Amino acid sequence: MKNNLIYYIMTYIMYLYPPFIFFMVMINFDRMTDETEWVVGIIINIIFVLSTTLVLYLLSKKGHIPKIEQDEKNHFIFGYIGNIVMFLYTYQYLMNIERLVSVFSLVLILVLAYKYLVSKKITFKEILLFSIIFGILDYFIIITTGNTLFNEEEPISNLESIIFQILFIAVILYSIYHYVLKLYKNHTWTVLRYIFSSFLILFILAMYIDDSQEEILATLLILAVFTWLIDLILKLIHKEFVVRDLVYYARIILLTVVLVYIREMEIYILPQFEVGQMGLLIGIFYVSAFSDVLMSLSPKKRLELDLHMSIESYIKILFKPLISRYKDVLVISDRSTLPHQLEKLGRDLMIRSTDQIMEKLNTDALSFMIIYSDDMNIIESVINQYPQLKACIISSHKMIHSKLVTCYTDFHDYVYTL
Repeated sequence: MKNNLIYYIMTYIMYLYPPFIFFMVMINFDRMTDETEWVVGIIINIIFVLSTTLVLYLLSKKGHIPKIEQDEKNHFIFGYIGNIVMFLYTYQYLMNIERLVSVFSLVLILVLAYKYLVSKKITFKEILLFSIIFGILDYFIIITTGNTLFNEEEPISNLESIIFQILFIAVILYSIYHYVLKLYKNHTWTVLRYIFSSFLILFILAMYIDDSQEEILATLLILAVFTWLIDLILKLIHKEFVVRDLVYYARIILLTVVLVYIREMEIYILPQFEVGQMGLLIGIFYVSAFSDVLMSLSPKKRLELDLHMSIESYIKILFKPLISRYKDVLVISDRSTLPHQLEKLGRDLMIRSTDQIMEKLNTDALSFMIIYSDDMNIIESVINQYPQLKACIISSHKMIHSKLVTCYTDFHDYVYTL
């Protein structure tokens, strides 16, 4: 079996075609009209997408890459949808469709497509939540007034302004609540972080009380930055800096910016709504998308083992870094049927009996192997046959051997690693 990663790689490369084409056309054909530019862009984009599909098809036909399977097909369809979404996002103003599409609606399409085609579950919940909330407010304003963020031509009545401003404030307050909750629940708080947050809170309070005290405001801001730098340096020195720290800094900085914006723009005064205020929601949305994606890539907190944990759950924890929906799991078993549900440990199970251990396999598309056996000689033979794969041994009785370094049991089977 060969590695099929080429299909996944090209899926996400297709996302880059529209902005790449946009800048290339803009640089080399700067005298084009808006209509001509997006027409040329869509033609070149279609050529790029069809060429990508055709090249991969021909390479698979000639055997240079493996034939596409269902999982790769789903990813490729997701790639087509992503390419269309990115094209509409890039060219929306040239096509004069900014009243029909927005970053909120386009990202919502991507999140739902990812759920139904790839992950089979809602992976990016924060993005989904904000795309719905912000999208509803955005379309309500567009439908009511016809105005968009960069095209505010129609006048807004006092009543409409009051309604929009109340809704806008409600959305902002919910965003602040959401960010505070995320900061409290999803991040580790140290003494330095408490001090850093305290300086920011004092800075915001001083601004709301009297924003003319520039010396005090500058001092508090400098102290906050100084504390943040100490925290960052210590984490780097102790090699404790992780992806979650980037998310923490992005969230707390944005939260500070939002509170400063509220004070400077005095959005709590009615009626004083301007469509340009929606730019703040776009900023919040981008940071939320950045945070949600990084948090999904960040290693989860360690789960404590308990005596009631199933064998499958233990293997998931034990081999978490290796488990991939893009790779299969090799199962070597001397049992007639598998006693455990192992399907969720990878893309598929490649099951072989102990009589087939000498069979040559290409392990490029395998993440790790599970060996069902009580015979240490068979276990060692399998390990010697596939030395590049990490092994999980499941035995029906307790085994003692110098190579077996960990053990877990559900009182029916015993799990070992090497």
